[in-house]
Amino acid sequence: MRRILSAMALVIMLAGSAFALSDEEYLRLKKSNADFARADRELTQTWKRLKDSMPKRAFRILQDEQREWIDFLRDRVAEDYMDEGYSRAEAYTMATNERIDELKSRARELTR
Repeated sequence: MRRILSAMALVIMLAGSAFALSDEEYLRLKKSNADFARADRELTQTWKRLKDSMPKRAFRILQDEQREWIDFLRDRVAEDYMDEGYSRAEAYTMATNERIDELKSRARELTR
């Protein structure tokens, strides 16, 4: 039974990585798509503002959530957009813009 569960977990991990944005693709996308580059800059600026304005403990929680978003959730959100017919660049731009809104909302929750 353990072998079956391990095999299933491996299949799920490999299937999820098919759409994952590698570092190289990320850099290429930033260079080739102005909308994605703009969204990425806004995400960076949002992080700077949050770091300066939030208590350290709350910011660390947000950082942990961001790592999870980058490692797992960003690609899933983008994949959903691609399934709807959006291009890869459009999908990752929309996922990034969505994350900016989530970060702002989550920051408000953590600082209450």
